[in-house]
Amino acid sequence: MAMTRTTVYLSLDAKRRLSAAAHRQHRSEADLIRDAINRLLAEEPERPRPNPPRFDVDPSFADDVDDHLSAGFGAAGLEDGLWDA
Repeated sequence: MAMTRTTVYLSLDAKRRLSAAAHRQHRSEADLIRDAINRLLAEEPERPRPNPPRFDVDPSFADDVDDHLSAGFGAAGLEDGLWDA
């Protein structure tokens, strides 16, 4: 497993307690910190994957897109004075 180095600032009391726990458990302080972070992250929900809606559209719809759009804009399309100001 690849690792990266980081710095964590602890209160004096937390550092003292971490050192004592590491000594009691015959483990390194870094090992205890990694375990604690892994436990914390295990409780975090994973980033949800996008779930876009599925459209039940006839695949030939794309072949006639101009007809479908002109029906929405009118037979003349955008040239029927809609955008004239």
